Amino acid sequence: MNEGLFLVNNYHQALDIIGTKPALIKQMQDQQVADLGVFASWINEERVYLQTLKKEPLEETTVMEYWQKLVNLAHSQ
Repeated sequence: MNEGLFLVNNYHQALDIIGTKPALIKQMQDQQVADLGVFASWINEERVYLQTLKKEPLEETTVMEYWQKLVNLAHSQ
């Protein structure tokens, strides 16, 4: 659970850093994101998801195993 808290804290810090940037404002307008409150909502949704997650989904595990095998193959050549 510490990893989840770490990610949430870093996400909040990143929002604080980029919150005043014109590029963020433009992207929010382009993506029709009404205000920064949407990000807080997304953080909460992610927190709920991570708290209820018992183990990694099989599809994600399979994808990561495949990727690792590709990396190992590339390093062995």
